[in-house]
Amino acid sequence: MEDDDIEDDNNDNNNNNDSIIEQDMDAFRSSTATPSIDTNGHQDKKLKTNNNILSKSSNSNSTTGQPKKVPLHLLEKRRLGRIKAAEEFAKKLKQVGINKVDNENVFPTGKFKTIQLINQKNYSSDYLKKDDQIFTLRERKFLRNKIINNSTNDSTTTNNNSDINISQWTEQDYKDLADTTFNNKSIKYNHEQIDLNDPTNTIVIQLGSTSLKIGFALDDTPIIVPNCIAIPTNSIEMDTHNSSNNWFNHEQPQEFAELKSQLYQSFKERMRYYKRRIQPNSQEQVKSFNAQATPETVSLQKDPAYIPWITNENSPIDSASNTKCLYGDEAILASEPWFNHRKPFASSGSFNLMSDDYTSLQELLGDVTNLLNYSLKKLFKRYRDQLIERKREEQEDNNNEDEPMTSSLPIKENNFESQRFKAILVIPDLFQKSHVETMIRLLITELPFQAVAIIQESLANCYGAGLGTSTCVVNIGSSSTNVVCVDEGSVVENSVVKLDYGGDDITKLFSILLKQNNFPYHEWDPNTVAGWYLAETLKKNLVTFQDDGVAVQLTNFLKRMPNEPIEKYEFKIFDEVMLAPLALFYPQIFKLLKKNINNDEKLAKNYKNLKLQLPASQDFFTDDSNDLNSISQEETIHDSNLKLDETPDAYTDIHDELNLLKKLLNVNDKLDELVPMTPDDTILNMLPLDKAIIQSITNGSLTMDPSKMSTYYSNILVVGGSSNIEAFDFMLTDRINIWRPRLLAHQTFPTFYENLVKKIKEHEKQFNADKSKNSTSSTTINDNDDEKIDENKDFTQDENEVTTEADTVTDSKSVLQSEIDSLINEELQKFIGEFDKSANNNDHYSPVTVIPPPREMDPASLCWKGGSVLAQVKLVEELFITYSDWDMHGSRILQYKCIFPY
Repeated sequence: MEDDDIEDDNNDNNNNNDSIIEQDMDAFRSSTATPSIDTNGHQDKKLKTNNNILSKSSNSNSTTGQPKKVPLHLLEKRRLGRIKAAEEFAKKLKQVGINKVDNENVFPTGKFKTIQLINQKNYSSDYLKKDDQIFTLRERKFLRNKIINNSTNDSTTTNNNSDINISQWTEQDYKDLADTTFNNKSIKYNHEQIDLNDPTNTIVIQLGSTSLKIGFALDDTPIIVPNCIAIPTNSIEMDTHNSSNNWFNHEQPQEFAELKSQLYQSFKERMRYYKRRIQPNSQEQVKSFNAQATPETVSLQKDPAYIPWITNENSPIDSASNTKCLYGDEAILASEPWFNHRKPFASSGSFNLMSDDYTSLQELLGDVTNLLNYSLKKLFKRYRDQLIERKREEQEDNNNEDEPMTSSLPIKENNFESQRFKAILVIPDLFQKSHVETMIRLLITELPFQAVAIIQESLANCYGAGLGTSTCVVNIGSSSTNVVCVDEGSVVENSVVKLDYGGDDITKLFSILLKQNNFPYHEWDPNTVAGWYLAETLKKNLVTFQDDGVAVQLTNFLKRMPNEPIEKYEFKIFDEVMLAPLALFYPQIFKLLKKNINNDEKLAKNYKNLKLQLPASQDFFTDDSNDLNSISQEETIHDSNLKLDETPDAYTDIHDELNLLKKLLNVNDKLDELVPMTPDDTILNMLPLDKAIIQSITNGSLTMDPSKMSTYYSNILVVGGSSNIEAFDFMLTDRINIWRPRLLAHQTFPTFYENLVKKIKEHEKQFNADKSKNSTSSTTINDNDDEKIDENKDFTQDENEVTTEADTVTDSKSVLQSEIDSLINEELQKFIGEFDKSANNNDHYSPVTVIPPPREMDPASLCWKGGSVLAQVKLVEELFITYSDWDMHGSRILQYKCIFPY
């Protein structure tokens, strides 16, 4: 019996081995007979698996007498057969129309990027997919539900028990609410419910280099507070302070005369084009009359706009008062040499680090906080006066004079901490994150506000003007000019251009031109507060772009200086009224009037010290700057400081249309090469305004949607306090039409550009396919030849093969580039031939339209008005940053609380 059992076991083992061998051979046959479409790496892996199966089957069949292994040439033949079958199968799929298209080859048609495919590994996870998993959304939902429930309970209790007023909020609820929304300093005050959608307690703040605008969201106009702080000083310190920046009294260099002649030449060409006659000897007439002009004394009673200058005699600062400085409207009236002035804000509301008045960041932030507190007190005073006036009108209507006028006022005079307010802060388009975060921290923790939301300047301008289409915003401020494209409710990042000149530079140049024409007030010094006030008044009244207004004219002004009698002067003017604003299109003359930091050791030292205390924002992992980068800003800065051996980046300076088209096609490639740069205030951007607009619109449209180019040109919104120049829209339209290249001016260029990009992509794809096919066939031939050669190869031969392969890649790239260049040239010639036929028809060119601000709306306050519009939108609830948000996350909360990428 034992022998029979052993024999049965041996038979079972033999049967199992036979079944395993048969399964292995079946797997091998199926793998070798079925054509595969996998890549070469997968095919090699299959070949290795097949060899393992062969070796396994040969070992198991060694006792049965079957073949030991398959010959190598047969395996190679089968591998090549699979490759050939895969290629034939791919060709059939392409003929049918079933082929794979990569997303990168599809030209973007909208603003937002395509959504990548979901990673199946994490598909079942719900991480960060619910609002409850995000702190800010969870807190807002909790607070909203809590307020709604308690308000419902309060109303129900009041209706049921009219004689009993029971509050459903406990002390702990108030503390939780205060910890969630208020500054800790405010917990001791009466606890109020927060309604983030209520615009009545929202204050809109717009900061600027000359003034800051502040007001409630429902106000018609804001309060304008000068960006100025006056500190008592003596005359010796004042003279020393201003000696380094006395640009007016110094003799102008020879370069100034050359740039002025360039301005005058452009002025004469424009007058000749519009057939305006220039009177001969006009300059001599003006100079001779002004040299003989004498002043006339005017009594104080006849002065229509008396200015109460503050001097040492009538100064509100004394030893008995707690006031040590003057702010805003009082500071702008404090005259030299009894006061020294400093400005905490620079262009677009950023901190003034380029000032020798501040030696530490804390001193600068202290002035910022005090100036904002002064502005808020002034705002509350106006609000209280309006309530009193409204109450008086109601009493007159009701004929009830016995009722007290100030019985219930929601805001007490000069008492900000007794109430809770929200703030909307308008920030620059090309903002620096360190400045924005520091300003938000001041508003939330120092002033304090309930919550703070931010909005960019150009988007606020579109809100204020009521524009919803694609718009190019040109904001001409006092010290800077911004050109930005706005599309689909957000700022196009690569279109942002910040130019370092503005209305103050026009005022300086206009003052110098008046002085060169023998201005009758010989002691005039625009460096002083009173002298600058006179220069600004003359600029606003006389500067124009109207052609028929440029002639020899007689005008007058009143000299109002501290401790001096009021005098009336009469003088003549001529072309300086147009030459000064015309420098916006020739801004190199502005550069001569700016203060050079390299020539002032004290200014350079203070700037370096302040930059160390307020460094630029950096990426946590790479230490690179993570501030907003714009390709238009980089190109305009490069052209403003262009050297003789460098090629320009501005499209208006490339006169060869083929080179221009190649540069336009490389815009998206240049975005990948854009290196994050740390903001440097010492490098000035002085590109002409018309060229900057063309650069901004071109880059903004080509990087997002080329079809929007004509829309941008037909919606150019000019805003800002310095844009209020007569006939400025006509001048800007002419300048853009003069400098815009012919390619960019044609209406069909966006369609031509998109089709050309597609053709280049298809050509590259076809070239790579042909290259891979040729390399595959050459590899097959080499493999057949290598079967007859010994497997031992020399190391020198391998090096030669690597070098040959690198040369082949370089040659293929050069061949591809030459073919693409010929394709571009061919398509360009066809396109030029089409619109050369219609050269006499201007309908084929996209029009340039400059949109004026809304009627009865100050262009300087349009940005503030946009912030007030945002405060009345329901979306603003999701944008407010509360104290708990900032305390918990800090600046990281901004990526959840901004309507733009932060």
